[in-house]
Amino acid sequence: MSEAALEPEEEKSGGGLIKIILIVVVVLLLMLATAVGTLFATGFFDEKSESEDPETALQDIETEIEETEGQLTAAPGPITAEIEQKFLISYYTFEDAFQVNLKGSKKVMQAKLGISSYFDSDTMFNAEAGSEGWIPRHLVGIRASIGKVLRNVSEEKIKSAGGESEVLEEIRMVINEHLEKHEKTTSSPVEEVYFTELIVQ
Repeated sequence: MSEAALEPEEEKSGGGLIKIILIVVVVLLLMLATAVGTLFATGFFDEKSESEDPETALQDIETEIEETEGQLTAAPGPITAEIEQKFLISYYTFEDAFQVNLKGSKKVMQAKLGISSYFDSDTMFNAEAGSEGWIPRHLVGIRASIGKVLRNVSEEKIKSAGGESEVLEEIRMVINEHLEKHEKTTSSPVEEVYFTELIVQ
C-alpha cells in the first residue's frame, strides 16, 4: 500500500473521534443548561426575603411557642357572665301549703315547700300564661304526687334524726319522675327540695 492510500483512512478515524467528543460535549452542555434553567425557574437564585430566611422562620416559631407557653401558665381570667348564668341555681316556692294527716296518728302536718334547679329559670318556673315553665304547667300532677308522699309519713319518721331529709328526697324523686315522664327530660331537673315551713299539731 502506498502512503497516499493510508492518509484518508487516518483522517476518517480521527474525524469520527472528534464527532463523538463534540456530541458528548453538546449533550453535557444541554444537561447543564437544563439544570441551570430549572434553578432559575424555581427562584433558586432570587434574593431571599427575611420571611423566607430559614433562620428567621425558626426564630418566629420559637417566639410563638414561648408566647403560647406563657398563655398556658398564666392564671385563668374571671368567669364570664355567660358561664355563671349557665350554672346559676334558681328557686321556686309552692304558694299553697300541703296539709295532711300523719300516718297512724290524729295529728296534722302542714308543710310549705320550695325547690331548687340548675335548669333555666324560665324553663322550670315561668308562671306567665301561654309560656308556663314545667312546674306551673304540671302543678296539679306534681302536687298530687307530693300529697301521696306526705300522707305516708308517720309522726315517728318526721321527728326522727334523718326523717325530714328522707321525706324531702322522696318528694324530689317524685317531682323529677313526673317531669321526666311528661317533659321527656333525661336528667333530674329538681336539684333539691326544702321545707320552708313545717308544723305538726
